[in-house]
Amino acid sequence: MTHLLGRFRAAVSRRARRAHSFHIGPKEPPWKRLPDSVFVVILAFCQIDGIARLALTCRLLHHRISKNEFMIAQTYLNLRRSNWNKDDEDTIGLSPGDDLTFVSELFPPPPPQYAAGEGHDDAEYSLAYIADLERCWTTCIQLSYHLADHAVRHHLETDPAARPLWLSSKTEREYVYSKAVESTQAKLLHFVAYAIYFLESSAAGFPMSDASDQLTDVPILIEKQHEILQGPPFNDTQILISTQHCIQLICSTVRRLMNPDFPYSSSEGWMSLLLSTSTLERVVHFFVAVAKDDEKKDSASPNSGWSHRKEFMWRMREDLGDYLATARTSEPKLEDIWFGAAYLELEERGAIPHLADESDPILHGSQIALRCEHCWEN
Repeated sequence: MTHLLGRFRAAVSRRARRAHSFHIGPKEPPWKRLPDSVFVVILAFCQIDGIARLALTCRLLHHRISKNEFMIAQTYLNLRRSNWNKDDEDTIGLSPGDDLTFVSELFPPPPPQYAAGEGHDDAEYSLAYIADLERCWTTCIQLSYHLADHAVRHHLETDPAARPLWLSSKTEREYVYSKAVESTQAKLLHFVAYAIYFLESSAAGFPMSDASDQLTDVPILIEKQHEILQGPPFNDTQILISTQHCIQLICSTVRRLMNPDFPYSSSEGWMSLLLSTSTLERVVHFFVAVAKDDEKKDSASPNSGWSHRKEFMWRMREDLGDYLATARTSEPKLEDIWFGAAYLELEERGAIPHLADESDPILHGSQIALRCEHCWEN
């Protein structure tokens, strides 16, 4: 019996060796056999960070992604533009962040700079460009929400017609509050993007190495901003007015929330520093810090005297100190960022004074409107 088993094992071993002799080399990975067109579409359905991680897995895959980066980025963007049928079941559950149409039109891809030997010369689509678009649009969505949240909350707490509701039943209060925030955010969303466009366009004219000197030359800075406001999209006077209202709301809300750590009268420099050196992404970080403090306030944990907002302000204090150490002026002013140039442009168009934006009704006799100091008194 033992002899029979030995012969059987030997026969199986010889068969396995013969089968192995026909195997020439390692099996080719499936992704390598895919045509470029299929490979591009598959990656376009991934998230940007997923594509970046995939490119790090091996050298060959990194090379193929780099070679097809233009088509991947373009296909990725086309898939996330609002060409969907809104009644289609596939679009149910999509968030505003899934649609890059507006922000991609406001910030088109730059012309090619290093693509002389490439097969495309119409625009420099890249994964880095797509990542910047998504980051910008995420900032717009987050900031418009925080602005709407604080604007509606402040209105309900201070308006005589709305205050009785704010102090009434929790169910009714939450319903009115959520509907008002949704409506206000929808009104603010695109104008936050216009504000980002202005700040980035204004900063683009000055190299970072010369930023401190350029910012102190106020006439040059105002002239640069004035030129931006004369071009699209601000050549539409209503867009200019509504963006003025939006930036006014950003500044007034942040300065109000800085109290009591920094009184309103002394917070102008902090706000101008946020706008001139940090764009609006860091303003979102400030609102996040305030939200964390509000959650802590509602919880049962004891108050330690320290807060996320104070930590944020301490970091801003360091930034302000660094700025003043290199600048030739005492402190940046809000008038030198948007407001001075916007006033000149509005005055030239005869839009001072002007009407406030259309009010959003919250309750009977209670409305919230976006306005600025140049709106008609009513």
